[in-house]
Amino acid sequence: MVVEAVAQLVAVAAVVVSATGGTAWLVKSRPALEKDPDSAFWYGFAGLCIVAPAVLLTTAANRWAGAALAALAAATWLFCARLFAQVLASRATIRARQLDDAVRHSLAARQDAVALRWSRFELDPAAAIDFPDMTDVRVAETALLARAMAKAEALRYGPEQALAGYREAVAALEQAYRRAEWAAVEGRGQVSGDVAARLASP
Repeated sequence: MVVEAVAQLVAVAAVVVSATGGTAWLVKSRPALEKDPDSAFWYGFAGLCIVAPAVLLTTAANRWAGAALAALAAATWLFCARLFAQVLASRATIRARQLDDAVRHSLAARQDAVALRWSRFELDPAAAIDFPDMTDVRVAETALLARAMAKAEALRYGPEQALAGYREAVAALEQAYRRAEWAAVEGRGQVSGDVAARLASP
C-alpha cells in the first residue's frame, strides 16, 4: 500500500514538474514569437489548469504530500524561468551578433568596391594620365578621400561597438570618392568615350 502510494506520488510529481517546466518555457518564449503579450496569460492559465488539480487532489489525500508537491511546482517554476530567460538572452545575443556580422560584411564589400575603383587610377596608365588628380593627395578632394579610406580601414576590424562608426565611415568614403572623381573629371574637361567607359565600369 505504501509503495503504491509513493509510486502514485512520484508519477504526479513528474506530471507537475513537466507541466510547470513546459508552461514556464511557453510563457517566456511564445509571446515574443507570436507578438502577442496576452498569450503569456493563457499559457500560464493552461499550465495552472494541469498543476492546480494535481496539487489539490494530492492535498486532499495527504496535506503534507500536497504541500511538498506545491513547493516542488514553485521551485520548478523559479528554476525554469531563470534558466529559460538565460537561454533566450543567449539566443538573442547570438542573433544580434550574426546580424552585425552580416552588416559588417556588406559594409566591407562597399569599402572594397571603392578601393577597387580608386586603384584603377594607379594601375591603369591611361586613367592615371587622364586623371592625375585622383592620385595626387595635394588635391583637396583626393586628400579627403585618402583620409576617409584610412578611417574606414581602421574601423573595419574594430570591436562590435564600432559598427555604427564603421557604417558612417563607409558612407563618408563613398561620398568622398564621388567628390574626388567628380572634381577630377570636371578639372579635365571633355572625357573621351573609352575613359568614360573605364570610369563607369564597376
